[in-house]
Amino acid sequence: MRILASAVLLACASTSQAQIDQAVVGQLCQAAGEDSAFGVLVDGLIERDAMTLSGGEELLSLQCGQGQTVLSRMVLSRQAENLEYAVIDMGLSLSSSQVELNGKTLVLSDAMQVLAAKGDAQTRDFVESYLSDLADEDFNPNLLLSLK
Repeated sequence: MRILASAVLLACASTSQAQIDQAVVGQLCQAAGEDSAFGVLVDGLIERDAMTLSGGEELLSLQCGQGQTVLSRMVLSRQAENLEYAVIDMGLSLSSSQVELNGKTLVLSDAMQVLAAKGDAQTRDFVESYLSDLADEDFNPNLLLSLK
């Protein structure tokens, strides 16, 4: 059953990426690693109907080449505002949202920890701090909404 579910999730992610022009994927990958660029780009693409995604999980799972995803670019380059946009503004959950990373489907917090383990000490500190912040109701207002 797990294999079937994973295969379905992989097929959905592949289909979604095919619906986005590769030039747009390139822009998203580049913006993921630049200060405060990601949210502005995504908002603009949504307004122009330039991409169709069902949610932030798919957006973070987009493949950027060389084994990287949008999420890995954000984490490894320690782009806090871009990560906030992807998690908070797109309504993701650290404990239930799933992303594609290295051919596996992982819960978002687990994927971030895997990336932290690959990074330097600053990246590990960034992820630890960020996971703590995103689990804080004052920092992440989505937590208050999900408790109601």
